[in-house]
Amino acid sequence: MAERPLSIVMVSASFHPVVGGAEKQAWELSRALLRRGERVRVVTRRLPGLKREELVGEVPVLRLRCLGRGLLNSLTFMASLFFYLMREASDFDVVHAHLAGSPALVCAFVARLRRKGCLVKVGGGRGVGELSGSKGNIPGRLKLWSLRLLAPPLVTVAREVAAEITAHLGALAVEVVPNGVDTERYRPATDAERLASRERFGLPSRGAGFIYAGRFSPEKRLLWFLNLWSQAARQVTSPSFLAFFGEGFEEPLLRQEAVRLGVENRVFIIPPLQDVSRAYAAGDVFILPSVSEGLSNALLEAMASGLAVLASRVGGTAEAVAEAESGFLFDPRDEEGAKRQIRKLLSRPELAREMGRAARARVLEGYSLSRIADRYDALYRSLSPA
Repeated sequence: MAERPLSIVMVSASFHPVVGGAEKQAWELSRALLRRGERVRVVTRRLPGLKREELVGEVPVLRLRCLGRGLLNSLTFMASLFFYLMREASDFDVVHAHLAGSPALVCAFVARLRRKGCLVKVGGGRGVGELSGSKGNIPGRLKLWSLRLLAPPLVTVAREVAAEITAHLGALAVEVVPNGVDTERYRPATDAERLASRERFGLPSRGAGFIYAGRFSPEKRLLWFLNLWSQAARQVTSPSFLAFFGEGFEEPLLRQEAVRLGVENRVFIIPPLQDVSRAYAAGDVFILPSVSEGLSNALLEAMASGLAVLASRVGGTAEAVAEAESGFLFDPRDEEGAKRQIRKLLSRPELAREMGRAARARVLEGYSLSRIADRYDALYRSLSPA
């Protein structure tokens, strides 16, 4: 006998056109669940100029009224969300809060009152995540206390983050479910596509392409990596380039550092793309030298696109990348170790191709969006009252 479709409310404090890691995963997971036959809607804040209801792709989105900015905005969104969930409780089975902020507390409270399933996804990496910064202020400590009291089932993307959640919240149920990636959209580029992508962005047609895509922020340590890459590149005769796709307040610092190091003709800074798959098509190696990570969407997209990985051994990165098979990892503060891995990739151009194929296979095996949707579907059904 076929199982009846579930009705799932995805709650996210922000959503399209705001696109960060949490928003992207909420949208991708919603799409995958809809294709499985489940009923899914996203509930978020209504920002000025946006419609109250619309389809984003095929995903129904409802934007709730909130007022003002800052604390007033948060409080009115919480109130709107509370009344919405209470009113619609007969029409959903599970509410899934993306990120463990104040909306998650509302979701957990209503689920308790109306006997509904509830799941809260905790974001961030070790030391820089949602919970680690909460002990330093009264609202944060109140949030931690409320989460302990309401005890909603929690999910996160890496074992390292799950351990930190336990340290902050005690023996709450925590499930580790990694992010998923659309392996049909993100696929290896052909040689012709790689050349065309490099021409499109004004990148060199020859040489190993080291690619980063994301925010230019301090925890990503892009300046640190730029310095190490320039040193390693001078020690190896093989041609190469480094391309940063994205934006952030470190952009002028990256430009200045490239000039200071004398590699400005081999370092490229390109605005964020609507279709980031074009960035991956231009590269051979994806870099992620962060001091801390949960599980980067960009990392999984790059692996699905057939890029080798060169990254810090942190969080979900260390779990997703098979060391010396689908990429090279280094300790976050180990400069010599990082340079040694860069030199290996520069000295053996064929190595990135081999690792890229292994990276693609690893994503297909454990991180494809369809597999992750299967896991969430099973989890929702375990939480939903019979």
